[in-house]
Amino acid sequence: MPMWGMGTISPYSRYGYGEWQTMAFSAGKSMGGLGYGMRNSQSINALNPASYTAIDSLTFMLDLGISGVVDGFKTETSTSTQFNGNVDYVAMQFPLAKFAAMSVGISPLTAVGYEYAFTDVKNPYTHSDTLTIKQSFNGTGGMTQVYLGLSFDILDRVAIGVNGHYLFGNIQHNRTVSFPNDANYRRTEQKEELIIGAWLFDVGMQYHQPIGKDELVIGATYSMQLPMQTQSIVSTTTNVQTVVENTDLLFDYPQTVGAGFSYKWDNRLLIGVDVSWQNFANAHYFSETNVLQDRFLYVLGAQYAHNPGGKNYVDNMEFRLGANYANSYITIDNKPFSKWAITWGLGFPMPNTKTKLNLHMECGQQGSIQKQGLLERFFKFGIGVSLNERWFVKRKLK
Repeated sequence: MPMWGMGTISPYSRYGYGEWQTMAFSAGKSMGGLGYGMRNSQSINALNPASYTAIDSLTFMLDLGISGVVDGFKTETSTSTQFNGNVDYVAMQFPLAKFAAMSVGISPLTAVGYEYAFTDVKNPYTHSDTLTIKQSFNGTGGMTQVYLGLSFDILDRVAIGVNGHYLFGNIQHNRTVSFPNDANYRRTEQKEELIIGAWLFDVGMQYHQPIGKDELVIGATYSMQLPMQTQSIVSTTTNVQTVVENTDLLFDYPQTVGAGFSYKWDNRLLIGVDVSWQNFANAHYFSETNVLQDRFLYVLGAQYAHNPGGKNYVDNMEFRLGANYANSYITIDNKPFSKWAITWGLGFPMPNTKTKLNLHMECGQQGSIQKQGLLERFFKFGIGVSLNERWFVKRKLK
């Protein structure tokens, strides 16, 4: 399980780098993961670094989130349910000048976490005896990113930004083959370990245009394909003998493009759409290309507050709803599959402050019994705190 992030308990995380995670924080997650065209002065939006200048010039922000997931798995012959949870992200944001702002934080990029086993009964002999073969699989780890972002207003309605990421992680896959009923066959254990470290960059732009009491925001981001510094180690143990193979292979972070917009009516209703593309097909994976496939993600989200600034507490609550759909960047037996989710959440303002407590929930599914042999249905939930305080006010001495 990664140091930061929810992790996962999905068998689908066995493939590729694991399950890809979003950089959206609690408020954005409850709107499906919306972010490219979002500008909010009361929460951090790390999906587009150009958004950082939306912060008030006297404000300091801190976002902290925790998440959990209940996963249900169904095959042709069985069903099971598991639970997992962890720290999700930590991020800070503060102004540098009236036209510039900075953000720093840590969040997951991928997550690996699974454990399952199955038993086969075969007849390799010429007589009637059978051989029982048990195979066990488990994996842990993932990739985590620490980012530092800068944003600048270059025109009245245009902001640009850049995030620098240090990516690190350790992904382990273990496989054990044993023969419970026959001592003539040797137990074999294989451990594959991928140690990753890399510097990555993404640039962002936002155009925000007031239209009467409304506002339109259009945003986009770009990350170029970059090689990752990796070490691949394979250890195979048969009885007491262990063979270690240390390989020098190529792995790339994929070229990524994201774009989206949001429209806010009368400071009450906001709707937005995001689309992103990750070019995994051209990225090296174990020194080969076209092993993985391009991933497309579509997001739709909305937020409503009845009367922001009103005296009634409910008038200031934020009600959020969203949905997302993505094809997986991996295939199983050359069979592609997808993942979709419905999200919703609430934002609770804290008294006498701009700080908010955000709740988000998500339910969805991925895979299928017919193609992959496994249907996964999940329910995710989380709590995020967006601390928003005026820390840079000059005090007058009397």
